[in-house]
Amino acid sequence: MPTETSASSDGSQPAPFRSRTVAALLAALLGLLGAHRLYVGARWWWVYPALGAPAVGWAVRQAEWYRSGGFVLATGVILVAMLEAIVWCLTPDEKWDARFNARSTRRSANRWAPVLIAVATLMFGASLMMAVLAIALETYFEARRLQ
Repeated sequence: MPTETSASSDGSQPAPFRSRTVAALLAALLGLLGAHRLYVGARWWWVYPALGAPAVGWAVRQAEWYRSGGFVLATGVILVAMLEAIVWCLTPDEKWDARFNARSTRRSANRWAPVLIAVATLMFGASLMMAVLAIALETYFEARRLQ
């Protein structure tokens, strides 16, 4: 669950406004780094880079990096972040504000930007998932053929 922090300890100033569009873009583009979770103030934001960074390191050390388990793990982290981007984009403004902007004085008034981000993220995420699945199946069947 996200934790909100206000500008002062006495609560006199409102909490910062968190844009759904910015959060979704961060999730779609920098999801492996957990930037979107850090932006919304989530406590466990660091899990994304903690899983993704070693996975990328593991993958780049392999001769065929795209066939390594590290690549599959890093892709999984990216796909989870993309799923979050899609869910956040399709969340109604009232629900978004209740969860992430409860103590902010501003309210969300999103139009088409989140929808377009959701469509682009879905297209790229589905393509990425199909490519990784194709590589994994090819690797599996190639290994069985050589046995």
